[in-house]
Amino acid sequence: MIPGEILFADEPVAFNEGRDVIRLTVLNTADRPVQVGSHYH
Repeated sequence: MIPGEILFADEPVAFNEGRDVIRLTVLNTADRPVQVGSHYH
């Protein structure tokens, strides 16, 4: 592999396949915006 090289898969890559789904509802009553995200390693 060459530094910075991008290697593409021959087939689609599925992430978190078969994992439970969690849905959140966020209500912000503050005077500042909020940001909700997810992070995975």
